Amino acid sequence: MSEALNDDPGAEAPNQPAEGESLSPVVAAILGTAVAAAAKRGASGDVARGLIAGLRVLRATVEEEAGYTMAAAVDTAIRTRLLVDNLAKLRTTGQEPEAIPLPAPGPGAGAAAAIFESAAESCLTVNAHAEDNGPLEHAVFAFTTQLLQQLGGAPEWRSLVGELRRASGGNPDEESDGEVTLH
Repeated sequence: MSEALNDDPGAEAPNQPAEGESLSPVVAAILGTAVAAAAKRGASGDVARGLIAGLRVLRATVEEEAGYTMAAAVDTAIRTRLLVDNLAKLRTTGQEPEAIPLPAPGPGAGAAAAIFESAAESCLTVNAHAEDNGPLEHAVFAFTTQLLQQLGGAPEWRSLVGELRRASGGNPDEESDGEVTLH
């Protein structure tokens, strides 16, 4: 899909997805491109930090637009994905997996954060043109799955959720006074 979706009922050729057609491949392409771009500019830990920044944008936008209850649903989806990963490892190895510590921000973390924040905003734009929140759900799942791959396992939930709930400015004690804009 290389052109913007046009849902204007007065337009000559609206290009809404056909019945049953998913926008998930668009989300997957956005994330795949972002991962490749961030990997060129930083280490795996920087990419992981960027993915967390992207998840933070998704979660913050959901909380701003739909309220705390929906943001809690995003948290639950992320936590469920972490649990699924841990249970799969437990099943295959027979040992309880260790929580992976979140990496410290490296020299490429700022660039990775900018890349994944932009990718998250693009996913939100795709979601705005969908009939339901399928693209948003896919984005949360895909960002979380990619985070697990970059870290090599599931991080400790409390540290991850702390990162997701903090203001985007970098200082966890500082409130964000910037607006989140959907394109």
